[in-house]
Amino acid sequence: MNKIYKITTLILLAAWSLLVIRTFLVSPSEKVVPTLQLNGENAIPSEETPEKVEEDDSKVYAMLVERLKSPFDISRYQGLLDRNIFVKPEKIIPIFTPENLKLVSVELVNLPFIYTGYIQTQDGGLIGQINWGPKTHFVIKGEKFKDYKVIEVQKNRLIAEGKEGKLILEFKKPAKGKEFLAKLYNEMDDKVYEVRKGDDLNSYKILDITLDSVIIWAQNKEWVIKKGR
Repeated sequence: MNKIYKITTLILLAAWSLLVIRTFLVSPSEKVVPTLQLNGENAIPSEETPEKVEEDDSKVYAMLVERLKSPFDISRYQGLLDRNIFVKPEKIIPIFTPENLKLVSVELVNLPFIYTGYIQTQDGGLIGQINWGPKTHFVIKGEKFKDYKVIEVQKNRLIAEGKEGKLILEFKKPAKGKEFLAKLYNEMDDKVYEVRKGDDLNSYKILDITLDSVIIWAQNKEWVIKKGR
């Protein structure tokens, strides 16, 4: 009886050994690779060879590349491809030069005072009221306010005289001097500069201003900036 058990055990051990050896000796190409195929909303397992799976992956990759392909030529993006995104770009400092200036406007400078009112006396005379900033000056003919002497006081205007000559102050209107104020637009920095005669503009000297031009001087050279240039 013991012999029968021994023989049976040896047979089973030999069969198990053969099965293990056969399992490890099978070629990888013969193994079955389980995959999933979508059929509607339900996923069912199927068995495909590695060659089949690799072929399907190649098709999907080619399709994605085709869909993501830009409609524009590669040269459109060459600047971005060549630029090093990890290097901070250098800031370009615009060079100031009169060639880039345009004359926007020329106006007479507003004086800091205005003829705002008058008081009529019993004898028919007039006392003029002049506001100069926060201060108020009451003047009659022959008197002075600041560097100006009153020549005549009328209801609609006041006439004074200063270093620049005779000055007419219209009633309640901004007083205009004889000095010009020019506005220059610089294309390089997109700024508007207000200048007067004698001012310095970025190391350039404002020699003179007329109704339609500004004369600039620097480095033994003269530039005339005219309207509409």
